[in-house]
Amino acid sequence: MERREFARVAVELPLSLSGNGMAGGGLISGLSARGCTLVSDELILPGTTLALRIQLPTQSVPLKVDLAEVRWAQGRECGLEFLRLRLEEKKRLRRFLSALQRAQGGGFQQTG
Repeated sequence: MERREFARVAVELPLSLSGNGMAGGGLISGLSARGCTLVSDELILPGTTLALRIQLPTQSVPLKVDLAEVRWAQGRECGLEFLRLRLEEKKRLRRFLSALQRAQGGGFQQTG
């Protein structure tokens, strides 16, 4: 069984996505420093690469993931791995996850 390197946090965050001739939106239901689970407006196949814009609460500028790859898909739900984020975006994501973990009563920690 595959173990996650980073803890995944349950969230509900809107996002927009684009790539491979498609553009759409969806809702992230699980988020970690290395990827996310999302329910998309469109069917997306494994292996598809996308750019993401994730709307974090209380932040006016979306978090930009320059490149993510769909690792699995089941209907409109899929799991993405973040392949390329700028350093500042990685820091923003980690700060957000840390704050969310603290608010939920736990610390942000690696699990594998």
